[in-house]
Amino acid sequence: MFNRDTDREWEKFGKNDPYYGVITHEKYRKSKLTDESKAEFFKSGYEYIDGVLKNIRKYVDPDYSVGRALDFGCGVGRLVVPLSEVAETVTGVDVSESMLREARKNCEARAIGNVYLVRCDDNLSSLAGKFDLIHSFIVLQHIPVERGESIFENLIAKASDGGVCVIHVTYAANYKIKRLAPWIKCYLPFAKNIINAIKRTDSSAPEMQMNHYDLNKLLFIMQKANVCKFHVEFTDHAGALGVILYFQKPEKA
Repeated sequence: MFNRDTDREWEKFGKNDPYYGVITHEKYRKSKLTDESKAEFFKSGYEYIDGVLKNIRKYVDPDYSVGRALDFGCGVGRLVVPLSEVAETVTGVDVSESMLREARKNCEARAIGNVYLVRCDDNLSSLAGKFDLIHSFIVLQHIPVERGESIFENLIAKASDGGVCVIHVTYAANYKIKRLAPWIKCYLPFAKNIINAIKRTDSSAPEMQMNHYDLNKLLFIMQKANVCKFHVEFTDHAGALGVILYFQKPEKA
């Protein structure tokens, strides 16, 4: 089976290649990162959050405004930074202390004072209160499905009445080679080292899992939380097919 300690692997990314761990493009490698590419990295975060808010107001709640926001799997703060400009407060959570340290540096460099960065477990036990925006993008796919389903349910439970959830998961692979890759890594000895050698990556480089979720199970969790409608946007990250689910926690009667 896969190495299940994805937390340890993510911490390796945080220590050695944090920006590449968030967006796997060569220009974001630590050895190649420039002021220009770093600015582009954060610009993509602003564009993404702008699109998210437009979709919320178009498909979920036309009068929506962000109070307390939660970004699960915040990494180096690519989305926390733009969220800080539209929300009253933003809590960014991540399993990697190294990622959180880099996120703090990015917030301090911009004199951002309404962001709280917290290391958190699957139960979100270090988070107090409810949030008006629950957000997670390109994160759950890197977490084993059984854990991810539990996190998905816990995230919804942290939404306030009337709060909006925007959560991304992958559900399938588009290409046969991508469907075979997990099996190859799992059952062929030294497959990871061979793949790393082909990519000219060190054999000790962290593994970034791509796990696909059963959407029926997630919809069941949503329905248990009394969600009665949702909007979906399809995503395709180099053949990893996914969806961004937009939905609102109902107000109590």
